[in-house]
Amino acid sequence: MTEGYIALALDDDRYLDIAANLALSVRRLETRPISVVVNRAVRFNPAYTPLFDQVITAPDHPSLRGAMNKARLFDLTPYERTLYVDADCLLFSPRIEFFWRKYRGHAFGVEGQKQTTGPAFSCSLGEKDAAALCSLLNIPYLSAFNAGVMYFERTAESKAVFDQVQALFDGPHRDAISYRYKHAGEYADEPFFGAALGALGIAPFEPPPTQRLQVTTPNIVDGVMNMEMGDLRVVKKTASGQERLWSGVICHFCGLAPMDTYFDLADKLRRDANLPPMDRAKFNPVLLTTAEHREADSAS
Repeated sequence: MTEGYIALALDDDRYLDIAANLALSVRRLETRPISVVVNRAVRFNPAYTPLFDQVITAPDHPSLRGAMNKARLFDLTPYERTLYVDADCLLFSPRIEFFWRKYRGHAFGVEGQKQTTGPAFSCSLGEKDAAALCSLLNIPYLSAFNAGVMYFERTAESKAVFDQVQALFDGPHRDAISYRYKHAGEYADEPFFGAALGALGIAPFEPPPTQRLQVTTPNIVDGVMNMEMGDLRVVKKTASGQERLWSGVICHFCGLAPMDTYFDLADKLRRDANLPPMDRAKFNPVLLTTAEHREADSAS
């Protein structure tokens, strides 16, 4: 049974550049393959050929834009067991092996929490009300999580997740379920996945903050990000103003923030591979603040 990583780099060559950084971080620690999905708008850089086991050219979808193309991953992946990772992530530690073993046998796996009340999928571009969504869709809970890292296997159960995401997107409640995202015609993908998982009764993993597969960077106030030592620890300020320690193996630099840290790490990976550094002036990403909410507890 093949296992591997997959990333999306659609519509803009810069996504391919940061996906290359992800691939460099994987290859320094891993023997599992990594593939990238591009479309016709992306010019593949031949210098990246050694980094990817497969470069998959996907036709443009008639309605899915940007991050919503994650709804197509079941059909795009070449692997039986897939770890999807956003391009703006870097792998820090060989402890990734623990999560490959932990998730094996689960049709679909993410880190997060069940949610039935309060603000959900909150960021500076929008948020949804968990109770309203559960009532509208007649589901017991939402699986609230960051969709920058998702594990799935080639099974009927996982295919049902992707089919449900597409059905929710195509259905009459698209704007009630989600909100417009960073680019024209794009919707936030997490509400559709969160609702689909809740509808199918697939609960997220809920590890403690210091034992995470994925650590996200919004709201951090301090941290250690040392790829040589495999050390990824950040302090994040909660909605209530408290500070909490998070640690894990994949760092999701949402919007590439903190940018100086991201580019310093990426440039070192590139130097070690005899690749030129990226032009920082070309990157002006949309930076989002985020909040995660539990039942009657917004401190995360």
